[in-house]
Amino acid sequence: MTSAELRRGARALALLGVAAALPACTDWAGYDIDEASGKVPAFSTMREDVMPDPYEMVREPVPGTVPTRNPMGDVPRRFSQTQLDSVAATLQNPLRPDARTLARGKLMYEQHCSSCHGDLGDGKGPVIGPDKFPYAPALNAGPTQARSDGYIYAVIDVGRGLMPPYGARVTHLDRWAVVEYVRQLQGGLETRNPPPNVSAVGAQVPNAAPVEPAPAASRTPPSVETAPPSTQENP
Repeated sequence: MTSAELRRGARALALLGVAAALPACTDWAGYDIDEASGKVPAFSTMREDVMPDPYEMVREPVPGTVPTRNPMGDVPRRFSQTQLDSVAATLQNPLRPDARTLARGKLMYEQHCSSCHGDLGDGKGPVIGPDKFPYAPALNAGPTQARSDGYIYAVIDVGRGLMPPYGARVTHLDRWAVVEYVRQLQGGLETRNPPPNVSAVGAQVPNAAPVEPAPAASRTPPSVETAPPSTQENP
């Protein structure tokens, strides 16, 4: 065995000894295995890595690529309460108010919103009142009715005033489903512009063929079958 091979073997044994000793090291020794691994360049970035939000785009698009629009609506970048108006102008509701969307919106509303805003959206939830939480705005009328879908979505995400943010509890599409349910509480679904044909379950709904109107019902009363006149004379 050459001297170079002996030196390599000795270094390997030394590294093994250090690796075996590190788990036994504790803070009283001035470092621990986590701190020690942080000194290694290959591990240092992983040690300080930040957990990404699962609902945001972690990586920027590759330069030169053509952007596309998600049919279910892109999750907006992080924003604050001071940016509600500007962010709301960029958001468009991808859902339509079908039975499944409204059922999902009702479920999310009852779980996260009705305690303050009330089952009817009148701002009279069970936690509002004397010696309780001071105030919750009515959602079924007033200023909220005049707000855009995007604004309501944004408030659900980051909160506003006394209302805390619910973005971590209510997902992207669930926020839009709550918006649709709030519109139902306002009684204004029929006055809104029809949204894209997208269902709450995330499937693109193909454009249906136009439905021909049913023929008008005949105004001629149905014939009544009568018994033939009797040929028997009256007694």
